[in-house]
Amino acid sequence: MNIFGIAIALAGVILFLTALRATIRANRAAPIPYWTRPASEGRHAVPMRALGAGLTIFGAALMAQNSGWWALLVVLAGPGVAVLAIVLHNARVHRLPR
Repeated sequence: MNIFGIAIALAGVILFLTALRATIRANRAAPIPYWTRPASEGRHAVPMRALGAGLTIFGAALMAQNSGWWALLVVLAGPGVAVLAIVLHNARVHRLPR
């Protein structure tokens, strides 16, 4: 179950970050807010983000049976990378000439 859980969680993180990438591309010149919806969503970004989050949690739950705290690291790694990507995107947008 551990390998299966890792594979599912990894697929979920990849899907979640792919959805974020589509959203960042759709908002090249606009900042992405942290707690609300962005001005423009990428194509199929919302269902991809939801499925990615679900797969990540499900895979981490399967991993938790054998891996313990490593499952928590997997659950926090995806959103951590996403928050960092949003911070970097917003910093780049604020440096753009208006």
